[in-house]
Amino acid sequence: MLVLQKTFTGRTVEEAVQLGLSDMIITENQVKIEVINQGKKGLFGFGQQNAEVNLIVIDPVLKKLTSLDELITAKEPFVEPEAEQLAADEVPVLSDARRRLPDNAEKTAAYVEAIIQSMGITVDSTCHIKGNEITIELFSQDAARIIGKRGQTLNALQVLAQTYFQHTQKSFVIVTLDIENYRAKRKETLQTLALNMAGKARATGSTVRFDPMPNYERKIMHQVLAGMKDIETHSEGREPNRYLVIKAR
Repeated sequence: MLVLQKTFTGRTVEEAVQLGLSDMIITENQVKIEVINQGKKGLFGFGQQNAEVNLIVIDPVLKKLTSLDELITAKEPFVEPEAEQLAADEVPVLSDARRRLPDNAEKTAAYVEAIIQSMGITVDSTCHIKGNEITIELFSQDAARIIGKRGQTLNALQVLAQTYFQHTQKSFVIVTLDIENYRAKRKETLQTLALNMAGKARATGSTVRFDPMPNYERKIMHQVLAGMKDIETHSEGREPNRYLVIKAR
């Protein structure tokens, strides 16, 4: 069992925790939170203290899965930062880790293939590396089963891939799984949906709340509406049930 721990600071305990979860690409139910300092608001800016937390992450050995449905319920989509993050090729990686990146990417792809094939689905893959981002492209006649409803199965496989990669290499690398260009198609769908719902919020003055979705999908919708001065967006709830809210200003 692999144990990782790291200390993070923020204006509040909640902010420090969320920054930590985003940085370590892990979900809240996989971490033990130790509050080192609750922080202080101060008065008129004086005496303010940041909150400080220690996150201890335990990645359990994966249970043997027998179906794609089990896979969806076994893992939650990993958390990515909602704040604007550095482009993948701007995040530094140590030279030794850089050299090991292609080999560990292939090992991760093979691991994902093994999971899918154990469920009776034939699949092949290829890896693309750009900076600190790995895209594992899958190829299968059963693409619809691998994607699942609204990408749930593909997202669950992606968190397994991300966790496996972190077992093999301790560096900031984002692993993305794709099949039949699903990610680009999904992005276009989310952008269109965001624009349509923003129009509804503007026309009716009502607040629009979406179903829960992964952080990186909410981020796509936040970004497409960011330039609209009469529209406000934010997320509510806790992972994995966090959802996007759109309302007119």
